[in-house]
Amino acid sequence: MKPSTTTPTPRANPSDLLADAESRYRDLVMHCDRAIMIVRDSQIVVANDAAIGLLGATSAAQVTGQRIGAFVTAWQDSLQHNPGHHKQIEMKLARLDKAIISVSLDLLPCRHEGHESLQVLLRDVSERKLLEGRLQFLVRHDNLTELPNRTEFRERLIGAMARARRNSRLVAVMLINLDRFKSVNARHGSEKADLILQEVARRLKDSVRLADSVARIAGDEFGLILEAIDQREQTAVVANRVLPQLRAPIEIAGVPIVITASAGIAAFPSDGEDIDALLRKADVAMYAAKEAGGNGFRFYFADMEAISQRDNVRRQQTATRLAKLTAREREVMEVLIEGNSNKAMAYLLGASPRTIENHRAKVMEKMEADSLPDLVRMVLDLRQAEK
Repeated sequence: MKPSTTTPTPRANPSDLLADAESRYRDLVMHCDRAIMIVRDSQIVVANDAAIGLLGATSAAQVTGQRIGAFVTAWQDSLQHNPGHHKQIEMKLARLDKAIISVSLDLLPCRHEGHESLQVLLRDVSERKLLEGRLQFLVRHDNLTELPNRTEFRERLIGAMARARRNSRLVAVMLINLDRFKSVNARHGSEKADLILQEVARRLKDSVRLADSVARIAGDEFGLILEAIDQREQTAVVANRVLPQLRAPIEIAGVPIVITASAGIAAFPSDGEDIDALLRKADVAMYAAKEAGGNGFRFYFADMEAISQRDNVRRQQTATRLAKLTAREREVMEVLIEGNSNKAMAYLLGASPRTIENHRAKVMEKMEADSLPDLVRMVLDLRQAEK
């Protein structure tokens, strides 16, 4: 048997293999949906259609041969000197149409046509950055009014207190609460109430200096930080400007609605040397303004603490007494709140309002001693507690 003879397959030239691989890779890059460029010596030598579109160009001629720094701001030549390592960064990209977008860049060292090069994969992350920015904003701001929220207010106040300490000056806190806003909400509905809060926020921002801060602390409570003052009483100028602005009628769906507010003012460091003490004392002053009838402001004074504690005890006692009312007495309570005492006595005694009107003196004599006056006092306590 004769040995078989086979013709050996000629070995491919390594340079031809490399050229073929580069050609295949180039075809892959050019047809890839992701934006890809090849950069050598900071110059764009290859750009696929996706990259051309991302750069705001209409043809490869507008891109190739250009320095990448003309498009990618803050680009540094040193970025390409990262052999053997993948690097991912985020930068701003200036398109040919002058638009500025955020892009994520994947930088991969490679060889192109025998030269050390850098493969750059680009991805538009503008929408993601906008969403991240919005989420960061909402963490520190109120969604309805877009004012700083309680967290941001406290941090700004801490910064203001530090500046005041360095400069040997004062910083004042003004807490503002809308008077009887629950009844406004109940009468006009939550949608109109939200529009009122937005208008209040706008008026507050327009009433203070740019250096000052306005925040929405809670539902119908707002806070102002007034910096660079020498005397606490200087803030009276701001209060006398802000409160009348809030009193001006707010027109919602053609209906004018009048809102009043009560404000309390405390200053650092004279009234409190830490943030919690300062805010508590401004709150005490604000409730003192409410107790005085609302629609005004009060500075904090030490004797307000005792008054505030006494009022808290009174409110608790009133709540306890209200909890013990019978169903009949609750009906009387509702009528008393409406302000018709004759009708209230009629409910209480089971008589008609006309009988009460005609025989008021006799009815009062026959009533159990102090029963109606006691209810009247409870109603007044309740109304005061709701302010």
